[in-house]
Amino acid sequence: MDVRGYKTGPIQAEAAFTSDFALDDSVTTQDIVDMLERERPNMDIRPGMRHKYTPLRFDPATGTKYIGGRYLFDTWENVLDYNHFTNEELFPEPGVKFWERFIDVDKHYWKVTGAHDFKPMATSHHINRFERYAYTDSNVEELLKQVWPAIRDEADKQGLSSVWLMFQPEEKQIGILTVAAKTDDTDPAMAASRGLERLENLPPFGRYLPAQLGAEQLMDRTSLIISSWLPESRALGGAHSSFDVSPPHPQPRV
Repeated sequence: MDVRGYKTGPIQAEAAFTSDFALDDSVTTQDIVDMLERERPNMDIRPGMRHKYTPLRFDPATGTKYIGGRYLFDTWENVLDYNHFTNEELFPEPGVKFWERFIDVDKHYWKVTGAHDFKPMATSHHINRFERYAYTDSNVEELLKQVWPAIRDEADKQGLSSVWLMFQPEEKQIGILTVAAKTDDTDPAMAASRGLERLENLPPFGRYLPAQLGAEQLMDRTSLIISSWLPESRALGGAHSSFDVSPPHPQPRV
């Protein structure tokens, strides 16, 4: 995979966007990857998008598929632009706005305290875990700056590929995203499954949040990254997207 432009180290991103929602049982994994690649060219050209992960989680009890998005943006203005674009201007089919196709979409735009890639995007970004917390203390921005080095260093110690720390001041929420690689098992399904299990079983990074924030966990979901959009790589003549858990999951046919 010819992925260009994504260096390891601190990420210069001020904002993030996340979404989570369930899909109808009739939607297959092939349908998902085809939709993602078909719709990408209208979306990954938005100003300031660094990259997007698409999480895919199969509920272990019901088999329900949960997907969504994890994006980084260079500025707060550009994440607001993306939120407005997908809410009001993007019509995947005549008369139907983008988000109207899905039920109970949980989406947020965030201010980023810190983000750091420890391992290359091209080889090691396969699984993500999203922790989301409610908070009460109004001094959240300064408190998160104080704990960011500990969260970053712990992610590095655990051999993770990336970590983001972010907050939503209007909703009083905190988000922590961690990213990991598959294991080195020769069976692709086993490599993905064991990698997902390892990340899911790590102690939650929310344990680093200061007690005065009054943090209460709202979500903790670990998912495969079924696709990544790579606009910086595309702009440099490299890959525009990747499907790094294929196999065992399908490549797009579009």
